[in-house]
Amino acid sequence: MRGVPHQGPRDTGRDGPQGRSGGLRELWAAPRGAQAGPRRGRPRRARRAGRHHRRRRRRSVNPGEGAVLTCHIDGASRGNPGPAGAGVVVYDGSGRERRAAGIYLGETTNNVAEYLALIEALRAASDICREDGLERDRTSVVIRTDSQLVARQVSGEYRVKSQALAPLLGDFRREAGGFYRVSVLHVPREQNRRADELANQAIDDAFGRGKSGASPRYSRLSHLECSRCERRLDPAEPHGPCPACGAPLLARYDLAGLVWPPRGNDCSLGNPGQCPEHNSMWRYHELLPVTAPQYVVSLGEGLTPLVAMGGLERELGLGRVLVKDDRLNPTGTFKSRGASAAVSRLVELGIEKCAIPTQGNAGSAFAAYSARAGLRFLTAMPEDTPAAIRAECEAYGAEVVTVKGLLPDAGRYVRERAAAEGWYVASTFDEPYRAEGKKTIALELFEAFGSRWPDAIVFPVGGGVGLVGAWKAAQELATAGVAGAAEPRSGATGAAGPGSGASGTTDGRPRLPRLFAVQAAGCAPVVKAYGEGRDETEPFANAETVAAGLRVPSPKAGFLILRALRASGGAAVAVPDEVILRTVVKLRREEGLNFCPEGAAAVAALPELARRGWLDGCREVVVVSTGTGLKYPSG
Repeated sequence: MRGVPHQGPRDTGRDGPQGRSGGLRELWAAPRGAQAGPRRGRPRRARRAGRHHRRRRRRSVNPGEGAVLTCHIDGASRGNPGPAGAGVVVYDGSGRERRAAGIYLGETTNNVAEYLALIEALRAASDICREDGLERDRTSVVIRTDSQLVARQVSGEYRVKSQALAPLLGDFRREAGGFYRVSVLHVPREQNRRADELANQAIDDAFGRGKSGASPRYSRLSHLECSRCERRLDPAEPHGPCPACGAPLLARYDLAGLVWPPRGNDCSLGNPGQCPEHNSMWRYHELLPVTAPQYVVSLGEGLTPLVAMGGLERELGLGRVLVKDDRLNPTGTFKSRGASAAVSRLVELGIEKCAIPTQGNAGSAFAAYSARAGLRFLTAMPEDTPAAIRAECEAYGAEVVTVKGLLPDAGRYVRERAAAEGWYVASTFDEPYRAEGKKTIALELFEAFGSRWPDAIVFPVGGGVGLVGAWKAAQELATAGVAGAAEPRSGATGAAGPGSGASGTTDGRPRLPRLFAVQAAGCAPVVKAYGEGRDETEPFANAETVAAGLRVPSPKAGFLILRALRASGGAAVAVPDEVILRTVVKLRREEGLNFCPEGAAAVAALPELARRGWLDGCREVVVVSTGTGLKYPSG
């Protein structure tokens, strides 16, 4: 076998630093059939020095004192890239099997799967050392793989040219650094059947499909589609608005065979925190736009609770009133969902810097997730944006610029900087993926109510991403034929109000949720257009409200918001600032809930919705609380 330093090859021009360090630790690699000994063509003096050096080291420590663990690994990918799995089997010195695991990896290449299996083997070996009380620095690990490429790249004989593999090799070397010696040996495939079976079984078992022959995918993302002209685009490239008409693009999915409820991935080797599918909105990864789990940027967003509001039920004479408490997200608002989906997709597409205008919590959410992902982030905001939000963005390392005027003025600044400096603009509905994160609110509600919809969902609406995302989720589940979801029907086109749309059914089919939009009276372009029976919003003059996140005078997706309201049988209502502020105080003192003004606006609208009879017959009304009041200390 051929020995090379743990840190990398010597004097070869290949990846890795030169020189020898790391004490007794080595990485070994041998291709199939190779014998122990020096590399052919190596200078005689170097060979002698190498033998002499190894003899000195053997005298320093008794090799018989350390344990030896043997691992068999394999990575499999169906499509390359395609659905992938890793298989790992670990034996102790007596030949007893100590670990056997198959891990589904989502969509990736075969080589990436091989490296991930390599890393998982070392983590499993570390676990066994802890269980058995073994010292890692006196334990040797022998890893057997049928990938000649991996064996020779680890040894330094082959250069690692792939940008996807280089960081994985680095991860492997860091894991290997704690052991006495790590050997990576190439073996014939027939000697590696157990690991191969585990890798392929992990793919077969993904999403509970067994050995049906189906090819599960981490995401069912199919294409992007213009929300107005229906033009299709390839999601493998970065996109902004539709290049033909400028309307928002929406992500579309291959929904045939969607399994509901979803199942998370199997983290069989005991690595808590490694699978966001288990503790975040990424539980719904099949309906999210990231095609492989290694690109997911998560801080544990989503899976927020439903809080009963008994006082409001009694006061308004309603059935059940519940709050979807999204202020409990990582950055204190539901913007965490959209930021996680969008930033994850930017990472997958290789984008290194992004920019958005903001006057509320989108900026701080993007700042946090960009920091997590290692992206550069620029945000421009009106001068009167709450100071706490500006300070939060700066704390995450964002470049923050304040501009005179309103959100459209901040948007113009961002577009100018982007054109001059190459920033990717991730403004509301200027990119396709924020709505995908926000729609998980609706997916969580559908699952929480036992695979059926609550009768009404009330959203505060500025840009309308949450409401549009909720309607999109309802359409997707209906199209997929999920039990309890109904096919959308076309609703009324005028201002008649609820009852004329798709939600109420008389043929026994399940109901879709009625969606209600709440805006501040000082900035209500959606309410105005809905009341006038129009299909498009118009810029709202002299926009002003204490709820900064609702001060969007010209929402780009206004026509989508109106379409969703009418198709669902919902409506739109405006609330004055003084009522919003009274509701903030009331919720704090009577319910112990510290809502931001935007979330309080949705609660404040309930009496008006009830007075107009728009909630008649609703068994459950869910109000979406979009953020914490801690960022508005004077609210």
